[in-house]
Amino acid sequence: MNAPRCFAVSRALIATILLGALATAFAAETPPPASAPSKEMREKMATAHEKMAACLRSEREFSDCRRQMHQTCTEMMGEQGCPMMGMGMGMRGMPPRRQQ
Repeated sequence: MNAPRCFAVSRALIATILLGALATAFAAETPPPASAPSKEMREKMATAHEKMAACLRSEREFSDCRRQMHQTCTEMMGEQGCPMMGMGMGMRGMPPRRQQ
């Protein structure tokens, strides 16, 4: 009668070990923190966000404002330097929609 209990304990122990191993593997792959942007880069970023704010206050379509912000960011930081341009709260990591 102790066999089923022993089997359940063994399964729980194995599951705990596997979860620990997975957690360790993911923790080891954490990228190093990015360095802080320079004063010049912070000024450029502020200017880009001010342009975006002005666009959003206007009558322009949201997609136009987003496209403009993406273009400004790409010019400033290169294609790989705009990680937030697809990860906004409402965008869920989706690329900008194409005009039809």
